[in-house]
Amino acid sequence: MPRQPSVSNAQSGNRVQVIDRAMVLLDALMRTPRGASALELAQATALDRTTVHRVLRTLAHWGMVQAREGVYTLGPQCLVLGTAQHDRLGIRRAALPHAIELQEKGVGKRRAIVSISVPALDEVVIIERIWTPSVPLNIITDIGTHFPLDASVSGRAILAAWPRAKGIAHVGEERYAAVSERLDTIRAHRGISFGLSEMRPGVGTLACPIFGHGDEAVAALIVAGLALEEELRPDSPLAQHAQRSAANISAVLRAG
Repeated sequence: MPRQPSVSNAQSGNRVQVIDRAMVLLDALMRTPRGASALELAQATALDRTTVHRVLRTLAHWGMVQAREGVYTLGPQCLVLGTAQHDRLGIRRAALPHAIELQEKGVGKRRAIVSISVPALDEVVIIERIWTPSVPLNIITDIGTHFPLDASVSGRAILAAWPRAKGIAHVGEERYAAVSERLDTIRAHRGISFGLSEMRPGVGTLACPIFGHGDEAVAALIVAGLALEEELRPDSPLAQHAQRSAANISAVLRAG
């Protein structure tokens, strides 16, 4: 399971408590798109309600949260910071031309989308996606959607490319051990990860890692769609095209 908002940690003495609490509340709001009241946030995070009110007021001052009729949601400053992070990494800018080419020439008329995810703690987050009008709306993943590293096709593509110690640092020993055999299979498949009906029934997915400086996996290039069962193997034309596209993106990032 992905991490749950919590301030209890054996190493919490090395951190600033009030910032811990602010991050826990932001994390809880990220997982509650409809928003939540201060009472609901206090119950979800096990924080004192008075503390929650004080932290929320401070976050609202900085635009990190906003409130309407007592319901709090993430604020516009979160988008500003997230966009700045994407721009700093340069992954989206480097990947977009190759993702478009993959969608047009690799995916073609298939009912599938091309997307890009990046790791964030023990999850991956979708930062871009491309599709055609023939793709059903219910398989289009929103930008900002996040999935567990160890329980998603693109997350496992990244985990398999990382050294074991780094993978454990992100998801913990227990979760890493639970998928270790699947990671070995991905490595045997030249780094390509496959899955069927993992997030939505009938949706096949393949993902290839994207590498940055120092040969570190920094993102994944994903193709997901309907009727892709025949493409979910490392020697399929679509898988090979996706792998070439990921390699081209990696070359751009390394040269940058």
